[in-house]
Amino acid sequence: MVRIEIILVLSILAFIARCEGVNEYDYLRVVLQWQPATCGDATKPYPYCKQVPQNKFSIHGLWPCLYNGQTQCSGSPFDINQVRVVEPRLGEMWGNVITGDNQWLWKHEWDKHGTCIEHILLDQSGYFEYAMNTLYYFNPEVILKDSGIWPTQEGYYTVDQIYSAIKAVTGKLPALRCNYNRWTSYQQLHEISYCMTSEGSTFEDCPSNANKCDGDSIMWYPSPY
Repeated sequence: MVRIEIILVLSILAFIARCEGVNEYDYLRVVLQWQPATCGDATKPYPYCKQVPQNKFSIHGLWPCLYNGQTQCSGSPFDINQVRVVEPRLGEMWGNVITGDNQWLWKHEWDKHGTCIEHILLDQSGYFEYAMNTLYYFNPEVILKDSGIWPTQEGYYTVDQIYSAIKAVTGKLPALRCNYNRWTSYQQLHEISYCMTSEGSTFEDCPSNANKCDGDSIMWYPSPY
């Protein structure tokens, strides 16, 4: 009898250990991708995108993040009926430029990231609405152009120029991710992320580990198509 009780206790402790850290996060990160850079990534097979990229930022995802380490998310599966009302808007702002299968992307992002905040902050419709509203009100393309930073085939911008333009509007530093252009081999601006506090109410500086660019000079290319 004692042996059975010990096994039961150990099983409970093992279950608690597995669950510890699930759906925990420190901040929110809205990741916006420049479509020509997604499709023109030198490390990807060509053609990488089945859709013709537009000269715009679209949503990659809304990620609850830890300052250090990876989040573990668990919750209800994606339900397309939860976003039917906003599906046309969602397709425009959060489309899958790589394959054209929008529902696959939405399911992937919700199941991997959105479930972390389902019972804490945002349900499924709220999750997608939050990301779309962020892009709508803080579109980095508009912010950068207002600061004289435009997509171009010639000339570099510095990381600090882009930081400064975004911070002038949000008050906080974004995160920048770069890749290398297939046709020129130059480093190019790929993604801009906004970081928010855990309750999603205000911007905060993105941690340094959210950035991924080599050096200080980057290109911002328009679509070559």
